[in-house]
Amino acid sequence: MNVEHINTIDSTNEELKRRFLQGENAPLLIWADEQTAGKGRNGRSFYSPQNTGIYFSFLYPCRDKEMLGESVFVTTVAAVAVCSALREITGADAGIKWVNDVYVSGRKVCGILAEAVFRGEELGIVVGIGINLTTTDFPDEIAGIAAGVGSFDDAQLSVIKKRILESVGERLLEFFLSAENAVQNSVSGTPTAGEEETKSLYRRKIIDEYREMSIVLGKEVSFHKQGDEEQKGIAKDILEDGSLVVACEDGEHILNSGEIHLSFL
Repeated sequence: MNVEHINTIDSTNEELKRRFLQGENAPLLIWADEQTAGKGRNGRSFYSPQNTGIYFSFLYPCRDKEMLGESVFVTTVAAVAVCSALREITGADAGIKWVNDVYVSGRKVCGILAEAVFRGEELGIVVGIGINLTTTDFPDEIAGIAAGVGSFDDAQLSVIKKRILESVGERLLEFFLSAENAVQNSVSGTPTAGEEETKSLYRRKIIDEYREMSIVLGKEVSFHKQGDEEQKGIAKDILEDGSLVVACEDGEHILNSGEIHLSFL
């Protein structure tokens, strides 16, 4: 996996999409000290000021378009990878707010955005991650919910950034290689029981880590499904596909990332 550093860029996700369209055919990670047009989910921007965070994206060029279905799970993998890295490298008590936001001390410190890009019949998956490390000043609209991971001097920041890139990059590459192997086995014929079990064990391991890191499970939450009124319930479980199970008065609801807005009560 190649790694490139750029001081300032519009968006690391946009840069990797451009690289893929220009012919990039190998896994590539690009990181920046600043983004001028950082991207968040649902068309929102991601605040990315100079030197106080680390903003990076990982490109995996896929050999098979069937990877598009497998790659849905990558945001779950990325959240686990970031949370684990922050715990190990900075000592922060990081946790995951479903779906894939990483929190420290009740404030959001990391956002994750996965995007697909097509080059004719070829598919590229780009996973963007922005982490506020020492950021303290935020725009008014996010000042109440965002924070930095902690206080670190320049030497500490340099080491932290290097270790985060290595740790998260390795986890993402491992995921894509595993997913592509599963797709290739499926395309070439009926997967063996052993291959299916290996895939299942990998996903169960990730979900077990995700559950342990969750700051939602056991909490009362409110949510809106599309076209429905607000409902309230207790977050009970996270399924193997990453869906959230919420127990409400009218029974259990299984929530998927694309259809709800979730908030703590």
